[in-house]
Formats: sequence, C-alpha cells, structure tokens
Amino acid sequence: MSESTTSYGGPVIDATVHHHWASQLDVTDFMSAGWREHLGVPGTLPGGAGAMHILPAAGYRRPGGDYIGGSAEPPAPAGSDPERTVAQVFAGGRVERAILSYDRGMMIPSVPNTYRAEALVQAMNDWTIQRWFPQDPRLHGLVLVANQTPLTAAGEIRRAGAHERMVGVLMAANGLSKPFGHPVYHPIYEAAAELDLPIVLHTGGDQPSDTLSHPTAGGLPATYAEVALLEYSPIMTHVQSLIVQGVFEKYPGLRVFVSGAGAGWIPGLFFRLDVNWRGLRREVPWVRRPPSEYFRESFRVSTWPFDRAPGDDGVHRIIRGLQAFGGVEDLLCFASGYPAWSTEVVDEVAGRMPQEWHRKVFESNAREWFRWPDRPRSTSATAEVAVGEMPETGEMVGPARRDYASEDGSEVEWVPAGD
Repeated sequence: MSESTTSYGGPVIDATVHHHWASQLDVTDFMSAGWREHLGVPGTLPGGAGAMHILPAAGYRRPGGDYIGGSAEPPAPAGSDPERTVAQVFAGGRVERAILSYDRGMMIPSVPNTYRAEALVQAMNDWTIQRWFPQDPRLHGLVLVANQTPLTAAGEIRRAGAHERMVGVLMAANGLSKPFGHPVYHPIYEAAAELDLPIVLHTGGDQPSDTLSHPTAGGLPATYAEVALLEYSPIMTHVQSLIVQGVFEKYPGLRVFVSGAGAGWIPGLFFRLDVNWRGLRREVPWVRRPPSEYFRESFRVSTWPFDRAPGDDGVHRIIRGLQAFGGVEDLLCFASGYPAWSTEVVDEVAGRMPQEWHRKVFESNAREWFRWPDRPRSTSATAEVAVGEMPETGEMVGPARRDYASEDGSEVEWVPAGD
C-alpha cells in the first residue's frame, strides 16, 4: 500500500520549533557585567579569540548538515533570525501557534560550571522573552532550566514561568546522570506543577562532546548515525523512571511532552512494562495502576520525526503498530522540528496517518496540553499515596525463612517459615 496523499486544511499548533542566537553576545547581553567580563567578547584577541564558548561543543554532527536549507543567511546560524523563522514557520497561514524549544541552548545541563549554567539559563530565558516574543504573538516558549541544580532550576521556573507565553519547562540533557524519575529532580516537578507547566523531554540535549551523561543507554556511540537511530533510548529510560518512581502520584496532574523521539517506541515499551509491573508491583506499591495508564494520562508525544519502516507499506505498518497500543491519536501532537534537517511539514505528516486523527494531532491535543495564555491554570492536586513508603500487607512474598533457636542457645539450621 502506498502512502496516502490526504491533506489537512484545519488549524495547526507546531509543538517544536528550534531557535538559536546569531551570536552568543545576544545571550550575554542579558547577563551581569561580571559574567560578561568573565566570558569575554569574541574577536577581541588575535586570531578571532577573546571569549569562551557558553556551551559545550556538539560531539555528533550530521555529515550532510544539521539544518534545512534557507533557514539562515550564512554565516548566521540556522533558526537565529526571528523574522525569517516567523516567515517560514507560519507560511501558508495554517500554523496558529508555535513553541520555541531552543536549538543548542538545550545543552545547558551539560555545562559543568553550575554557577555559569544558572546565569546563562536566566539570560537565555530573558533573551527569548524580550527578543523573540515581540516578533510575533503566535510565538510561545519553554522555560529552560539547568537541571544539574534542581533547587535553583525550580526557582527559575517560578521566575521565568510567570510569563504568560511560557507554556512548558524544557528538560533536555541529563545534568546529574540520573533517570528523570529520581527524587533529586522532584523540586523541578513541584515548581512545574505549581505553575501548571508541562515538562518537555527533548532528544539531542545530551550530545556534547563532554556530556555529563550518555546519549544512549549502552554507552557512548561512535557515530552520528548511531545517535540518530537510538535517540529514543534515553527517552524510554526517563519515561519509565518518571512512572515507576511515582512522580505522577506525588505530583498529580503533572504533564509531560516528549519531543524528537518519534512514537514507534511506545508499544514495545509499555507491552513489556505493563506485564512486568503485574509481577513486580510489590516493589513499587505507589504505582497503583498499569504503567500504560499513567502514560496515556500524563504524556503527549511529538510526531517528529515520524517513524518509517521499509517497504511500500512501511508507514502503514508503523500506524498499525501504534493502533495495537490503542488511543495513540489522543497522544500525538504535530511538531515540525524546524529548522532541523529532518523538518517535517503538515501535509506530509497528514498523509501518513488516518484522516480521523488529524484534528487531534494537529491542533486539539496540543491546545489541551500546554499552558497557553488563554488556558485557565489548573491548581496542584493533593497526592493520595505516600511515594517511597512500603506499606505492610501481612502477606509474605516468596519462600520466607525463620530461625528456631534451641533452648541452650546452640546453633540450629534455618528452616522455611511454616514448616
């Protein structure tokens, strides 16, 4: 079966548009005089030196280029011209809102100097608010956080997240090399829940050459191709960790959006996770429902990059796999990924999925998920279960044993309880 050519003519929300700075001075202009002096000014020393780079170098670059053509006027970086970005993202008039999700800025949790990272995050958020938001009222943003210092990150969420056009919190790189369900990150979730901001997990933030955590589950890969193919790997780890560690029981109503990993990984992860939870849930008694139920309730996932399979009916086989999981049309949100080399356009994505999914995927799912200025803020709900406590059930699990001591205190053999 060949790909459908069905188009979509309704309103669109683009959940992932990457923006960048033309020069790092655009960001450092929003820092204190002391930090500007510390970082320096590019080109003020012989050979063009004079400033330290504000972010680590990306260790994995696509040989054919990381961005689509026409997204910048060289030598300016892709996605760094607000006018050009607005013109290209909103071309055709169908995209009603777009979420600015940073490009290399998402690598901030890989900055080893935590004080510099915290100062840079504040500057980047202010740069987005003051330089990008005035460009077009359809642009919205994510609060960037240095998650290697969760308490300070929570404060930045409360500061920058107070702006009505900040619609989520960006968690990309793994600043503490721990799965995102780990309690050390909980202050971030508490602040996000307080402001009704969804957490956004984005692939690619953990790819600097001196990254603090691996971009794949099994160790550092050697090539960009491996990284691109395995981007879903850390995402799966974070997703299951958030669920199993009880984040959604501790912070009821917290929402998560996953961007950049596609959706093909969903069925396999949750078929396996649900089965294992049934046999091992005594270890995590606060997970009161099958993990897939938490996922359906608390997660939404970007269409970008849309998964493919070999053969003429490859796209349809991907759709059938998602349909086997069930209800995926309620989970997917369109994202172009602009200006990444894998940028996708509305009609191409529409042609790969059933027409009855279109309205939800292209508009209503994202409209209901992010904290838009016209969306009433929800208040934080009260937890119903104590996450981390192990309640007594009165039932022994497995072949328990007890010690029968002799009257004279001599050693005796351990025997199974009940024998």
